[in-house]
Amino acid sequence: MSYRAKVNRRRTTLRKKRINTALIAIACSLLLFVGAGVTTFGIVYQTLQSEPDITKDTAAPAQTTKIYAADGTLLTELFYEQDREVVPLKSISKYMQMATIAIEDERFYQHQGYDPKGIMRALSANLKTGKTVEGASTITQQYVKTVLDETTDRSVNNKLKEAGLAYALEKKYTKNQILEKYLNSIYFGQSLYGVETASQKYFGKSAKDLTLSEGATLAGIITSPNVFSPWINAEKAKGRRDEVLKKMLELKKITREEYAGAVATPLTVRPPQKTTTIAPYFVEYVKQLLLNDPKFGDKKVFKGGLRIYTTIDLNLQRKAEDAAWNVLDHPDDPSVSIVSVDPKTGYIKAMVGGKDYDTNKFNLATQGRRQPGSTFKVFVLAAALEKGTSPNKTYDSSPANLPLPDGNVWKVRNYSDGPGRGMMTLRSALISSVNCVFARLIMDVGVTKVVQVAEKMGITTELPPYPAIALGGLDTGVSPLEMASAYGTIDNGGMYTPTTPIVKITDANGKVLMESKPKPAKAIEPTTAAMMTDIMKDVINYGTGVAANIGRPAAGKTGTAEEYRDAWFAGFTPELSTAVWVGYPQGQVEMYSVHGIPVTGGSFPARIWGKFMSAALDGQPVSRFPTFSKQGDLTEVRVCAESGELPTKYCPRVITRLFPKNGEPTDTCSIHATPSDIPIPTVVGMSEQDAIDALKGAVFKPNVKRVADPSVTAGQVVSQTPAGEAIATQDTTVTITVSNGP
Repeated sequence: MSYRAKVNRRRTTLRKKRINTALIAIACSLLLFVGAGVTTFGIVYQTLQSEPDITKDTAAPAQTTKIYAADGTLLTELFYEQDREVVPLKSISKYMQMATIAIEDERFYQHQGYDPKGIMRALSANLKTGKTVEGASTITQQYVKTVLDETTDRSVNNKLKEAGLAYALEKKYTKNQILEKYLNSIYFGQSLYGVETASQKYFGKSAKDLTLSEGATLAGIITSPNVFSPWINAEKAKGRRDEVLKKMLELKKITREEYAGAVATPLTVRPPQKTTTIAPYFVEYVKQLLLNDPKFGDKKVFKGGLRIYTTIDLNLQRKAEDAAWNVLDHPDDPSVSIVSVDPKTGYIKAMVGGKDYDTNKFNLATQGRRQPGSTFKVFVLAAALEKGTSPNKTYDSSPANLPLPDGNVWKVRNYSDGPGRGMMTLRSALISSVNCVFARLIMDVGVTKVVQVAEKMGITTELPPYPAIALGGLDTGVSPLEMASAYGTIDNGGMYTPTTPIVKITDANGKVLMESKPKPAKAIEPTTAAMMTDIMKDVINYGTGVAANIGRPAAGKTGTAEEYRDAWFAGFTPELSTAVWVGYPQGQVEMYSVHGIPVTGGSFPARIWGKFMSAALDGQPVSRFPTFSKQGDLTEVRVCAESGELPTKYCPRVITRLFPKNGEPTDTCSIHATPSDIPIPTVVGMSEQDAIDALKGAVFKPNVKRVADPSVTAGQVVSQTPAGEAIATQDTTVTITVSNGP
């Protein structure tokens, strides 16, 4: 076919379309204009017999759901293709209302849903130009079409249905109610539905504050959002705005001065905002919880206009992210997950689920199930204490081949793979994380008891019924969220409070649909929790978790899985329970050398935990863990920090620890029965009394000399002999020289 033939064929096709359009307009005009009374009644009757109840369907248009942080900061908005927020008509600028009516339906307040005069006017204009240049649908009809059917079918039959339903709608609602519904449902381009959302996105203000120029701009978008959106074509958007303003002037809705001022106003809109979500892993966790909740589901989540008020503390969230990525700051470093909860309420205060949500949406905080290593020993000890075992009970720490009920043998070795340290107390074994002691302990306590205690404390992953769980050998592992929750049970005096990311949910009008109310349940005895806390404090003070020491009361436990594939530190202060996991998202990747060292729970996880908790509690008063010794269930006993036994005069560090009544240590320390060669404390710069106390505490004999020294405050130690850190036998005399001042 020749080029000219193709052109002629195209012209013929366009001519036929114009004729069809004109015929449709004529048909609509004749049907509606000639018999507006009887004909309309028939149309309405027939339409309502076959179509849904439009008054019911229009009552609840889809609205955007919003998720907020604990301080009210908007985290994100959820919607399908329709981003919408419904507002009452009184909250929409009069300029916006007038502009919309002027350009879309100037006889809005005169017709009954359909407009015969408008049809004739549009018909005349379209026939004059030979193409469709003016529509005849009223605002009411457009609204009906928006809610009922989003197709572009322009058949006579469909137009009649629209007219009939529009007439019915006007019998149900007032003009202002219809205008309100229309402005809250109409499309403004770029997935923006409703005037409030469009106003916020385009101009950064509420619809009630739109100026004449801005209102005319939005009204101009309605007829063709993909053409007149100022984000797509600013020049066309301005031309359309000026056309709306001219129409308003013609209808005497504005003065000539207002028109001139608005036309002269530059068209200025906000640039499209890139969708960014704060705490994306946490937000996705909230979303998935609601999608899987039969009370909500995807329809309410994406269309229900919910207001979801969450527990996330953005200050703590930022500090958690800083702690993770400032410690492990190399591109090829392993990932980090952090979960921090309030143990009393179960509120999730911070959640780091991975390095970059855009590239890896797998949430390591909630979906990641990894081997917990020695952090699981805490549950074995808790089960033992629940059965009445004293933390001072001793076990053999040497490697062993333990027979199992099924006839197999369990080969147990310590982390250092050495010969062990002889007989050790449970307290010391947890502080030093000795595998062989806890392997023997779970055989005594029973696997079933350990599983029950762990589940009651907050572990939700199904635990396998075999002894290897004592050392963290699980089938599927546990998540950081579970560990933060379960350790929070110890922190909360033995009361388990289920974790939640949501405080409450309301509808768009503020009606409360769901509200979280903490429901703590007893998981372990308060005395068990108190003893656990007492022991776990020393993990940080003297044991494998010293890198987590933050200079205030804290307790925790390290964990390292086989081949350094997973590393943990989980712990708590009186205010927060926090779990930190370090590893590679794909799993089964050995971490023998990260920044030049193998990754254990006491390395990067403990450092990250300490960095986060120190920042999280900065500026807060120091809180102390409660003690239950006054209730008669426990007793405080001074013991040797190293052996856990009653101290001799030669024990270099004596501490006060909790024990159950009738379970106190009775043996005297065997490690320090005689004087030992130990470092002499450095006391230069101390006051005289503090220096004497330090030397006596380490079992050295202080001898005081005095000297006049105008450069040193009176009463301050100027020098010591032997020097600090020198190795000497206890009972050795240490001479300190004290200044008398000028």
